[in-house]
Amino acid sequence: MATNEEQLKEKMVVNMVDHTRPVRISYAKIFEKEKNDLSGNMEYSAMFLIPKDDSKTVQQVKDAINSAMTLKWGANVPNGVRIPLRDGDKSGPTGVPSGATAGDAPYGGHYFVNAKNTTDAGPALWDQKGQLSREFDKGKIVSGDYVLCALNTYAYDNKSKGVGFGLQGVQLVRKGEPLGNSFDGSKVFGEIPTAVDATEDALDSMLK
Repeated sequence: MATNEEQLKEKMVVNMVDHTRPVRISYAKIFEKEKNDLSGNMEYSAMFLIPKDDSKTVQQVKDAINSAMTLKWGANVPNGVRIPLRDGDKSGPTGVPSGATAGDAPYGGHYFVNAKNTTDAGPALWDQKGQLSREFDKGKIVSGDYVLCALNTYAYDNKSKGVGFGLQGVQLVRKGEPLGNSFDGSKVFGEIPTAVDATEDALDSMLK
């Protein structure tokens, strides 16, 4: 029979693997390590947007967070613990990032979590055929795509106290509208007449 500690550890593993309930990936830095400006560490990372009406996944994430806190602090969870599940319909430290508007796309109607991986190997990447591969083209999974993901939960107590998510793996379910670039060039640029001289000399003369 599993002990209470074993049960808590089991709940701290969050596998979002139902392809009928994918989450949306944002800030997808999963192919190469990038520097975390806050910690200074090189890491892989991603944000996952979870629809609020996906009550099963939301509850799974909440259970994982509570289990991590219980395993770390027991019944005496300290005040001010940073909770990684944030609300896309709220502003402030428990809501949308600075510069975003609560309730607006893509955050509106979603909870979201951030996850990271500091290993050299990085998160496992899976294609739609269930094949494990880090040989994806870098554009294969981008911010805005719908994915499945595997996370592990942990509590920390150093300069601050909180709960975080480790990024174990990502699988592409389907492509989505890319996030991060809302510029629509079709509203600005038009067809260039074939008679226009685009040589360097002609451009230089236009700028004089």
